Amino acid sequence: MKKILRGLLALTLALNVWSCSKPAPQAALDVERSQVVSVTATVEKIDLKKRLITIRGSEGKVVTIHADEEVVNLPQVRVGDQVELDYVESLAVRMAKPGEVRDETAELVTRAKPGSKPGLAEMTETTVTAVILDLDQVRSTATLKLPDGEVAVVKVQDPTNFAKVKVGETIVITYTEAVALSVRGKK
Repeated sequence: MKKILRGLLALTLALNVWSCSKPAPQAALDVERSQVVSVTATVEKIDLKKRLITIRGSEGKVVTIHADEEVVNLPQVRVGDQVELDYVESLAVRMAKPGEVRDETAELVTRAKPGSKPGLAEMTETTVTAVILDLDQVRSTATLKLPDGEVAVVKVQDPTNFAKVKVGETIVITYTEAVALSVRGKK
């Protein structure tokens, strides 16, 4: 009888110690990616009545663009002026805090002052929470349910992130897109 009691006591003690032990910490999901594209072109031709500007890129490609009515300073642009365009795109993904629900978009737009060369800076940042519905390591995809109920299948760039999340968990995705355009004088 004492052997049985000692065995049960040892088993109970082992179970208590095992239940108190913490599992190895899971690496936190923390994805941050961005890319920047910069282009410089030279104004070749301007048609103010039709609001058309023809520009030549540094590699020789010629493009004609229509400047809509929002470009209030178009008459200040001259043939030979340099046009600079910077485009930034970034993505951040992290685990959601308990109860966190996000579905928001913020926009910022600035324009050149009247009388100066045309310029524009525009940024849009969208943050949403998404519930992970499926993880497919073979196809490197994750199926996500967004706040509006839409389901999206996205490509997982880094396969090590599969070990950092589980089906049913909620993640926060922040996507930012920014464009800056400026017209400089001649070289």
